[in-house]
Amino acid sequence: MSTTKRKLLISSAVVILALGFVAYQGVRSSMVYFLTPTEFRDRPELSHNKIRMAGNVVPGSVEKSEGRVRFAIADETTRYRVRFAGQLPDLFAEGRMVLVEGRMDSQEVLVAEQVISTHPPEYKEKHPER
Repeated sequence: MSTTKRKLLISSAVVILALGFVAYQGVRSSMVYFLTPTEFRDRPELSHNKIRMAGNVVPGSVEKSEGRVRFAIADETTRYRVRFAGQLPDLFAEGRMVLVEGRMDSQEVLVAEQVISTHPPEYKEKHPER
């Protein structure tokens, strides 16, 4: 193999490795953990990270005022308060599963940047008599 071909091969390999590393870092930095409240409680090292938490909206916990909403989400054993300033999804309701993405503040309130509501798992006909 000539010196020119060898230099071209080595240069190409370096460029490919560099592009691969940049792509890997981009994907890694955009990952958001998906946790239940109990899983988050058991992972204190994530307390300052951006997280995505899934839980049921606690009945009676929703408080709306001036474009802001406060509510709690919970699983079987753990509950967290959530604060959100924005438009809630149409399917948002007490008792329904939601995904909340944001960061914990110093009072352990999840300050949400995004709230995603899931639909009920079963389909119910509007007019079953038809």
